Amino acid sequence: MAKVYPFRRLRYAPGRVPLEKVLTQPYDKISAEMQDRYYALHPNNIVRIVLGKPTPEDSGSNNVYTRAARYLKDWRASGILEQEREPAFFVYFQQFTIPGSRETHVRKGFTGLGHLENYANKIVYPHERTLTGPKKDRLELLRHTRTHFEQIFMLYEDPAGEIDHLLEKSAKRNADMQVDD
Repeated sequence: MAKVYPFRRLRYAPGRVPLEKVLTQPYDKISAEMQDRYYALHPNNIVRIVLGKPTPEDSGSNNVYTRAARYLKDWRASGILEQEREPAFFVYFQQFTIPGSRETHVRKGFTGLGHLENYANKIVYPHERTLTGPKKDRLELLRHTRTHFEQIFMLYEDPAGEIDHLLEKSAKRNADMQVDD
């Protein structure tokens, strides 16, 4: 069985920045045009960390990864980003319309820490074959920031509906954050 744990997430401090101007699509979905738009929206847009822009002056000591680490450090120090006081699991709902239709669905889940497992143990299975370039890029970002910024989606079995019940119960409260994209 996979082991998952609560954690102390980083998040934008409530009321410090307009969420609709600082949150983005996942890094691998961001086109060059989207990246420019996100940069223009707000100086604290997360794109500056997850998909920074290279410059002709980049070097080993000044590049997208060192700038990402600096942004993270500065935003934490200034209170733009804050860390939760207590470890927790975080409920995550996404409502979306199926492209080409009017049919809407809600993806329900939670975020937490997952124990790393060797695929040979058959506890966690790979869901896609990722390319070398993106893996190297994400590893460099992790090495420089010591922070993982995006979710890895996993499926789990819940035949008794226990987790679904907890998610639904949590969803009855007002959301801490809500953004329309």
